[in-house]
Amino acid sequence: MSLLNKVLDFFFPEFCEVCNHHLKPQEVFVCRRCLNTLPFLKLYCQRCGSLVSESLLEKGIDRIEYCSYCSQKNFYFDRVFALFQYKEPVSEWLVRIKFAQDFRLAFALGKLIRGFFSFLLSDVDMILPVPLSIERLRERGFNQSALLAWGFLGRKPFSEAIFRVKCTKPQTELTGKERWENVKGAFLAKDWIKEKKVLLIDDVMTTGATVNEAAKALKMKGAKEVYVLVVARNQLL
Repeated sequence: MSLLNKVLDFFFPEFCEVCNHHLKPQEVFVCRRCLNTLPFLKLYCQRCGSLVSESLLEKGIDRIEYCSYCSQKNFYFDRVFALFQYKEPVSEWLVRIKFAQDFRLAFALGKLIRGFFSFLLSDVDMILPVPLSIERLRERGFNQSALLAWGFLGRKPFSEAIFRVKCTKPQTELTGKERWENVKGAFLAKDWIKEKKVLLIDDVMTTGATVNEAAKALKMKGAKEVYVLVVARNQLL
């Protein structure tokens, strides 16, 4: 196999991630049949991304712009976009990306997300992955959010606008309240983010503490609006 073919095969897998059948030219990552079986979010709060009972759909409610969780928190981001619930196989894919270093999977998943949220490419001035601390980046060797953003953009994302200046404990080890305390002051943004509309990309959102602190750093430097795009939204703790 030539080097070019190896590169193409790496970034553009030819087989469905679920059923392993050959993908058609217009299909990305999963075939159309398997795509319909994935745990899509049918209803969630547009403001904070919190999951909302899908039973409301039966009552004709197909959009929630503000929820009870929003009233409890001071969110610095302006809106959340999420594609899936944090359930299998999506949850398993995100674990593989983070702990099995499946770079191809991250890139392909980012490309899949683009098919649903491509309008954001023209709606914002800048797309940024949520950064890791230098210590965590050295330990892991990569930032999964940057790989997802790379797939979403189709090119390497710009990552010099916001930095993680504090190495925090992994959020998965903490309670909901501890998560908010854990990430306080963890990010620092550059001055030239002023008046920019920014999209932050991350893999999964649970309490929203991490992306909120990142959004706070951007807003403190004058960002006009901050949106959040995540692959999956998890249940609140």
